[in-house]
Amino acid sequence: MQMTWNQALSVGDELIDSQHRAFFDEVNAVVSALASGAPRQQVQRFHSDFIIGLARHFRDEELLLARVNYPDFDHHQAEHRALMASVTALAEILACADTHTELLMVVRNTVTALVEHMALEDMRYRRYVSGSRAESW
Repeated sequence: MQMTWNQALSVGDELIDSQHRAFFDEVNAVVSALASGAPRQQVQRFHSDFIIGLARHFRDEELLLARVNYPDFDHHQAEHRALMASVTALAEILACADTHTELLMVVRNTVTALVEHMALEDMRYRRYVSGSRAESW
């Protein structure tokens, strides 16, 4: 379940892209830890830190979208709220997880939600970021 950053996921903003790459690195680290038999507490720490990083990322991304006058800003912001609620709900499942399989399921669902958001929602604003950079030159 290792994830590899792909340049096709770049939105064209250095900060946002670096945050996206960092999420991939964090996921790979927890997957490696799970493969080595990491306890639930280690996965819970990852998940908690992930939620904090995700909140910071969403704030930064929304600032970018406001700056480039992204016309679907409200929808994207609603997607952020829904994704945050989904990932946060997984913390409750994680708190009760008794098996390695359950831990993997929580990590897999967290990763799936993030990658789907990046591949679908974030790609919709990429041209606005690119257009904004071209205008500033």
